[in-house]
Amino acid sequence: ILALGAKLGPILWQLPPNLDFDPEKLETFLGLLPHTTTEAVELANRRGERMRGKEYLETDADRPVRHAIEVRNFSFDDPEFAAILERHNVATVLGDSAGRWPKLDWVTADFAYARLHGDKELYTSGYDAAGIEHWQEWVLDHLDHNRDVYVYFDNDQKVRSPYDAMTL
Repeated sequence: ILALGAKLGPILWQLPPNLDFDPEKLETFLGLLPHTTTEAVELANRRGERMRGKEYLETDADRPVRHAIEVRNFSFDDPEFAAILERHNVATVLGDSAGRWPKLDWVTADFAYARLHGDKELYTSGYDAAGIEHWQEWVLDHLDHNRDVYVYFDNDQKVRSPYDAMTL
């Protein structure tokens, strides 16, 4: 990821549906994450021998490394989860998944992150004009609050992602 340089965006941590919210484990995990490219290099330098020769450990500047967590278990719909993320400046991913997974629209970091899997049918449905307008308002609201915004369309089974992204 360091080879991306200035193009490095947030790192997405997607948790599986069978993982329940555990505050202690989450605190431990988030405490291990690097928040700058320099910290990432220092962490990578502690890697095991089997990972040597498979890395890129250069950075052209000490850049921020942002993190976002997408949950897929409703036990994370808990104010304690939001508070932990906020303490670590980690974004809650707002996942639009046609109701299959939690839709947590919380500000827990200095940026906003959405993954749009389809509002009516998971991975398949495209967004109509009203759906795009809703997301446009969401983006503009975050920009008005001086937050960077990342929106990823993952409704790709019918090749909707590029069209919806261009429309947004």
